[in-house]
Formats: sequence, C-alpha cells, structure tokens
Amino acid sequence: MKKILSALLVLTVAASAFAMSACNQNNSENNTSKTSSESSSKESSTKASEENPPEVSVDSSKPKITESQLAEINKKIADNQGVPEFTCKSETINAEELAKDKTLTFVTKNDSNSYCSLLKSTFKNAAKSAGFKSISFPETDGSASKLSDGILSAVTENTDLVMLAGNINKDIISASIENAQANGIEVFSAGSKGVNENDHYVDYTVPVNYQLIGELMADWGIVKSNGKINALAVNCTDSTLSNTIFNGFKKEFENYVSSSSGYCTTLNVTSIEIGNGLANKIKKAVNDDSNINYVFVFDDDAIADAVSVASQLNGKVKVVATGGTTEAFDAAKKGTVEMMVAQSYEWNAYAMVDYALRALGGKKLPEIQDVPVRVVTKESIAKAIEDYKGPSYDDFYEICFGSAFVSGYSTLWNL
Repeated sequence: MKKILSALLVLTVAASAFAMSACNQNNSENNTSKTSSESSSKESSTKASEENPPEVSVDSSKPKITESQLAEINKKIADNQGVPEFTCKSETINAEELAKDKTLTFVTKNDSNSYCSLLKSTFKNAAKSAGFKSISFPETDGSASKLSDGILSAVTENTDLVMLAGNINKDIISASIENAQANGIEVFSAGSKGVNENDHYVDYTVPVNYQLIGELMADWGIVKSNGKINALAVNCTDSTLSNTIFNGFKKEFENYVSSSSGYCTTLNVTSIEIGNGLANKIKKAVNDDSNINYVFVFDDDAIADAVSVASQLNGKVKVVATGGTTEAFDAAKKGTVEMMVAQSYEWNAYAMVDYALRALGGKKLPEIQDVPVRVVTKESIAKAIEDYKGPSYDDFYEICFGSAFVSGYSTLWNL
C-alpha cells in the first residue's frame, strides 16, 4: 500500500506542484505531528514577525551593570574559550542494531557553502560507522526546487528518514516535507531552532543550544566596552538560525544593559540582501549614529559585509560574529572579526546521527544534544596553532574542537 501511495504522489508532484500541495493537505490530516492548526499558527507567526520585526530594547529604570555582573559574564566567556570536552550523558545504545537495514537521505542547504560541504562529508562517515545501510546525498544549490528535488528523491527511493541541515528555510519546501511524511518518511531538522523549540513542519528537531551563541556574543561586547556598549545587531529575519541566535543575544543584552550606559539598534534584513546592498545599509546605520562601537552578525554569510564596512571605517566599529564556514574562521584568524563564536561541523554531524539513531529506536531523546561552541579570537587561534602537537590538520576546526567526540560517540554507540 505504501509503495502504491508513493507512486501516486510522485506522479502528482511531477504533474503539478499545486496538485501536490492540495494532496499533501489531505494526506497530512492523518499525520498527527502535522496539523492544520500548526500550519495556521506558523503562518500567523510569520506575518506577525514581518509586521513587527524583532528589536532589542533597554530598560530606563535598570541600574548600570555592576562589577560583579561583569565578572560573572566574563567568567561565562572564559568557560567557553577552551577546547570543549565531550560531556554527553545519553544512555548507551546499540547503533548497528538500530541502524540495520535503515536508509537515510541527507539534504543540506547549499553544496557550495563550505560548512554544508564539510558537514556532508563528516555526516557520511559518522552514519556509515553507525551502520546505516545506505545514505543518499542529493545535490543542492540553495534553491527551493533543488531542495524539493532532494526530498522527493527520498520518496522515490523509499528511504526511512530525511535529515535537513545547514539552516534550510522550511517555509519554501513545506509541501515537499509533508509529501515525505505522507509516505511514511520521518523528517529531521538540524541547524535551525535551538533548545525547547521544535522546528515547524518536521517530525524531529535536533536540540542544539544556539541561544548560547547569541548570549556569548552579547557578553563579549558588554565586557569589552565595560558595559558602555552602543550596538548594531544585523539579523536575517528569514533565517531561522539567525533569529534563534538573535533571541539569545536580545535576552542577554536586555538583561545586563541599561539605557543609561548603552543601547542596541537592530537592522533587520533578508537573506537576499546579504552581499547585495547589505554593506551599504550597515555603513549608513553606522554613519547615521557615530556612537555605535560594535556590529553583531548572526548569519555567517553576512560577515563579509560587516567586515567590509569596518575596514572602510578604520576600526571605528568592531565586528562580533558566529560561524562555521572556512571563510568565517579566516576572518577570525585575520582579526577582521574581533571575536567569533565558532561552531563545529564535525561535532554537529555526529550529534545528528546520534539523535536519529535514538529516534528510530524509540529511545529516550535528550533535551539538549551535546554540541558545544567555542569563543575564538585572532590571538587564541594563533596560540592554538602554536600549541598543537597532533598530526597535520586541514583546517582550524580540528584544532579548535579536538576529536574527543569521535571516540565519545563510538563508546555511546557500543561500536
């Protein structure tokens, strides 16, 4: 029956995207994880976000930050500056048993993105070591059509699950996701939402503490300016990951900064503006407000725009960012980004496989997956390279994050 339904749906998709959408709406009535009320709520939330874009506000009645508070957040930064340890507390599982005869389709946002490309290669190694029967990697270029084709290939091949990674905008491929679910395929998402927030449309969201990234970014600016921070926050509103990190930044900034000592101007942009006019918008915002001393960037694709402006202004503003691409690491290594909260594609890949194994086996799912970040600067990267005693390396990820998670997950998976 499943194969018959799959064939019918594939033909429907090929004939008409509109027809597929209508078919998905009917089929999704039988899918308990996707309801019409959830879709309606999401649409309302998206419209509300467009009409009331996120802003950072400071309380006029809040007292200035104290020395003890500065020491507190400075310690938080210090705690995230070293090589992370593997601290996963999940129960041991038999990976080979859970992955036996299971097939998987891995869809990243864009193969040309260095983070996605590296993530894909590591995920392949991790999934193979865990024992998956086969892993498919459809080619993508960031377009909705290619992403949808990738998900459709999972339906055609009748795989057991689809893993979406690399900060994919689910709104543009919602019909394809629902089509896969209607065919009995479970859809996972990684690299978007943070902890305690399920990504819309999908069945499972790998819980990674992306909010911490935003908190650490705010902490850095507050400490370095001694609480006297006038910030420009560049948020990509159609990027779920950017919004998640921004929310962590917003919470931390509003918690510690008083209007008597600082403020934050929010520049809300869309992904199409990155590399296409964003630099001019950042420059205008900084020129319009000569008091701005820090620019915060929550999407690593936007780092180049912010760095370009900072270089033109001869260091008048400092750039703080987050990233996992080789380009982002290069910016931190050169010092054009004063501080970067780095993410490891390798650690993320293993965490995704671990979460998928537990979900497939009906095991207890962790409330948060053990995926750390690391505060890096030009100086700390240089020191890490100097102190590195291991074999030759291909990039800075290996030095910044080590490899303890590889043996750690192997032990958890009983390999």
